[in-house]
Amino acid sequence: MRSAPLFRFVGVMLFLLSGFSAFICFVPVIAARAQDELIVADQKGQQKALLEAAGVGHDLPYRIHWVEFEAAAPLLQALGAGAVDTGIAGDGPFLFAWGAGIPIKAAYVVPPRGGGHATAVVVAAGSGITSAAQLSGKRIATGRGSIGHLLLLRLIATGAIPAPAPQIVFLQPSQAKAALDTGRVDAWSTWEPYVSLETTGHNGHVVVDAAGLMPNNSFFVATEAALRNKRALLNDFYGRVTQAYAWGRQHQDQYARILAQQTGLPDAVAASVAERLIASPVPVGDDVVRAEEVTLDTYRDAGLMTPPGPVSSAFDRETVLP
Repeated sequence: MRSAPLFRFVGVMLFLLSGFSAFICFVPVIAARAQDELIVADQKGQQKALLEAAGVGHDLPYRIHWVEFEAAAPLLQALGAGAVDTGIAGDGPFLFAWGAGIPIKAAYVVPPRGGGHATAVVVAAGSGITSAAQLSGKRIATGRGSIGHLLLLRLIATGAIPAPAPQIVFLQPSQAKAALDTGRVDAWSTWEPYVSLETTGHNGHVVVDAAGLMPNNSFFVATEAALRNKRALLNDFYGRVTQAYAWGRQHQDQYARILAQQTGLPDAVAASVAERLIASPVPVGDDVVRAEEVTLDTYRDAGLMTPPGPVSSAFDRETVLP
């Protein structure tokens, strides 16, 4: 029988390697990096679309090079390898990666909008599963260390999903979607835009979401090297992010149209994503750090990590917006 430490090590390595195929495409970028360029990792083009829609990504005193990922795991792996400077990720995958020893810190927070409805367990059209209790013993797809994984752990820990525990099948979003569509899994624990893709786009439905179960924060995460060497660029970029989100709260329809154009999301899905994700980003405060102790404790109690330090050491508190 494998020991618990060995099991945790294998799990962490699988998380790190899960994004390797996506990351290696960007290795040449490392050599080309300059101090007047900020390399920003995005998920499904959502942040780039928002900055461009708001018009705050023009006339920059530096260059932004955008790199797109379908999920947080490969994005964080690229951050850990130094291929990108900053990128957005949910609190679960960020702390999972930080707990694995990746030299990153959360520098800017995007608090939840809508009470955690952007993370949910969804099922395909026609499924008879309508409650968390019915997920007991079922096969559920999600990404290892993702916010979907965190949601499942919280549902199990709180007893919302009773024994026997579901069988968690670790898949990247495109694979999870295919598995759900073909009936190889019973449900999918995922996040936006995938929640809206399944519910609005394919007539599936939400079984249970993350409201009240976890902090539901997202973070702009930066490498320790970027925080040392590109602080001025990061502060300027996060300031523009703040402006873009403020614009998005007032112009959701325009943002949704540009998001659909740039990402290929159906119009109705893009509108749903815009409604759920436009929040009010702020620098990291004490309340955020305290809230994230729940996230760290959930992974630790599940035997998935041994944190390298207190949760406060995962955060950078020096972001100063221009």
